[in-house]
Amino acid sequence: MNGDSADSLAISSSLPTIPYHKLADLRFLSRGASGTVSSARHADWRIQVAVKHLHFQTPLQESDISDILREAKILHKARFSYILPILGICYEPEFLGIVTEYMSSGSLNQLLHRKNDYPDIAWALRFRILHEIALGVNYLHNMNPPLLHHDLKTQNILLDNEFHVKIADFGLSKWRQMSLSQSKSSTSNPEGGTIIYMPPENYDHSQNSRASIKHDIYSFAIIMWEVLSRKQPFEEVVNPLLIMYRVSKGNRPDTDEENLPLDIPHRTQMISLIESGWAQNPDERPSFLKCLIELEPIVRTFEDITILEAVLQLKKTKNNLKIIPLSSKKTMEYPLNIPVNNGPQEESCRTPLTIHSDPGIARSITTPQDNFFSSEQNQEHSTLPHFSLNHSWDDNISSVQRAKFCNHKATCSSVHPLTLEGNSDLPSESQGNDVAQQWIQSKREDIVHQMTEACLNQCLDALLSKDLLMKEDYELISTKPTRTSKVRQMLDTSDIQGEEFAKIIVQKLKDNKQLGLQPYPEVPIISRITSLNLFQNKSF
Repeated sequence: MNGDSADSLAISSSLPTIPYHKLADLRFLSRGASGTVSSARHADWRIQVAVKHLHFQTPLQESDISDILREAKILHKARFSYILPILGICYEPEFLGIVTEYMSSGSLNQLLHRKNDYPDIAWALRFRILHEIALGVNYLHNMNPPLLHHDLKTQNILLDNEFHVKIADFGLSKWRQMSLSQSKSSTSNPEGGTIIYMPPENYDHSQNSRASIKHDIYSFAIIMWEVLSRKQPFEEVVNPLLIMYRVSKGNRPDTDEENLPLDIPHRTQMISLIESGWAQNPDERPSFLKCLIELEPIVRTFEDITILEAVLQLKKTKNNLKIIPLSSKKTMEYPLNIPVNNGPQEESCRTPLTIHSDPGIARSITTPQDNFFSSEQNQEHSTLPHFSLNHSWDDNISSVQRAKFCNHKATCSSVHPLTLEGNSDLPSESQGNDVAQQWIQSKREDIVHQMTEACLNQCLDALLSKDLLMKEDYELISTKPTRTSKVRQMLDTSDIQGEEFAKIIVQKLKDNKQLGLQPYPEVPIISRITSLNLFQNKSF
């Protein structure tokens, strides 16, 4: 704790300390594995700010405090035009958070993939965004010592009111160590990151390897492909382990005309830059400086007026979106963090899945907890390596992929009708269709006292991902001061929201093996009709 105190003193001496009571109108924006991002209005400054803070816990954990202070220190040191500016830190006994500028245009992920909201993004603006990302990361790599971001993804690329880039989320960043004595080992902290944007050499942390600047250029190559295609990388693959297997064998997103159309300006040069960036051999990947040398003449081919017109068009579109009532659109981005390493936010996956990895071919496999790498059926699956799974399968597995993954689970779990595991005193299907709700009501106090923090977080993540939990209800739950009060509030919400909501809670309790609550009702997790239609109409 001495180190934390020293860090807090050093940071507070150079950064404003912002009292919690000055952060008015705190509103939930998104939720991650380590914390929550909210918007607020600074009572004295009279501006809107963003606050990245720990989940409301009592007391704060020392490791979490250390992580937040470390990220604040990085943001303060890495001040640059294309890095998210830090404004201060809120450090109080029951609240710790980093206060930054508020990015009114959201994330690059939102801009790219909300095609109904943003049907057209001019090429000139797309190339400016890519250029600014490269400028930002190049600055980090030229610091002394170099700062490695190691979690570049479109969700962490924020956009200000003029759609300029601000790189955010330095929770996994690290100063490059020039000595192998500081290298990773099987007992060190996992590097983390997001599978889609992670280079294959970082899958297995049991092997010693030096933190490398080539990690970020691989991530940037995936981002370049995503910006030019406006598609989710590996969207056709529904299981993260299958993505890891394919990437480790040299597979990458397709650069054919279907994904990267012929009308992309400087298409040949860009494909060459992308392919060199995601090269299997890290030594063959260019530095960000070399990447900028290639990007700069391309960006100069676009006139400033063309970029300004593109920004103006997006601003008009954004203003029109504000007129639409919140109830008629999903306007918030809810990250779903699903670490694959039995972390506290783990999305348990113990039922068999049907994976459509190639057109017209369905393979039955199981998830890691049930010996994912079974030898049955296809040789590709029987030879899948046992990766070291210290990675997050979060919001960067796209919403479409999440829908497929959850719908596969629904398909497998809905084969049997609603039955109960051997207790005739509990409600059965013949007594009504609200089996899960009745079970929760009969076990309410037991659930309140036995549900773990990890299980609670999994419930909230799953409910958010299935659009069963409204933003206001999530805020009401997450701001409760204790675990039991959060669980009570969630169960109260379940009483109002109905059976589908209750089924998620029951399933998560079962997945987490809360044995004191047995017997459980058998409840299939049925996705909403829109998700099912999406699944059924998708060609794999």
